[in-house]
Amino acid sequence: MPHDCKQCDFLSGTLESLDIWNMPAFRPSTNLEMTQKFMAKTWVELAVEIHPSLVEAVSSFLIEQGSPGVIQEELPGPAHRLKERLIAYFRNDRGFRAKGGEIRSFLRSVSQLHPGIFSIHHRVIKEEKWAENWKSNFKPLRITPRLVVKPPWEEYDRQKGELVIEIDPGMAFGTGTHSSTQMCLRALEEVVRSSSPPLSMLDVGTGSGILSIAARKLGVTQVLAVDIDPVAIDCARKNAAINKIDRGIDFRVGSLDGLRRKFDILAANLLPRELLQVAPFLPKRMSSGGNLINSGLLRGQ
Repeated sequence: MPHDCKQCDFLSGTLESLDIWNMPAFRPSTNLEMTQKFMAKTWVELAVEIHPSLVEAVSSFLIEQGSPGVIQEELPGPAHRLKERLIAYFRNDRGFRAKGGEIRSFLRSVSQLHPGIFSIHHRVIKEEKWAENWKSNFKPLRITPRLVVKPPWEEYDRQKGELVIEIDPGMAFGTGTHSSTQMCLRALEEVVRSSSPPLSMLDVGTGSGILSIAARKLGVTQVLAVDIDPVAIDCARKNAAINKIDRGIDFRVGSLDGLRRKFDILAANLLPRELLQVAPFLPKRMSSGGNLINSGLLRGQ
């Protein structure tokens, strides 16, 4: 980490020693304008080291709490002490302060399953450093023998037969690093391979546009990508341009209300709450013999 970022002391071990919920940035100030200015330009970087079996549950929870995504890193060590590091980012504002108790309670409960390998660290970083940190951890990733996801700033030597998807997530969800996105990409490739063209697809909650872009590269003729977040749609359009896709994807801000058209493929890579909200609409938008690809629910949910 660059030396000129504002940084809290690293804390590890028990959650009782973790004090991100009472950092100076959240304490009342008589100068409200100065407090708001500081809070708007800083982020909390939260790093959690956990057993691999907990990665999916903790990743999904952190994203639900507001992290734009989660970086997953494998850590070296003996086989009996396997662990992975998850890095999440939260805006350093009152919204994060309000969620502090819920985050602390959840991490405390899951840490009891493997207490010997659990640790947590945090620091506060400036907004420009948040972007640099995110980029430094986003590397080319092979999803299938054919599909590779990479950021625009990373070099990659494309091999014959590979489809390379370039994604700059910005503030939208969907880098390909989360297991739910990877599962959707694998399923999408299999569905397209086993189906007869021409194919159409509805991408619900497109985020960064990664599934829509992958669909076009795989051969889907027409894609409708919707998201209620205009920032996400703007990000998805930029990613389509990065991938030199200038036709075949219709990006729209909004919900499924009023949509009458049916599609051969429906993709919904959403968090559980959002997935449950759109679930009643999905069967109505699927063509006869169509395929539904959805992810976001954990085992037991």
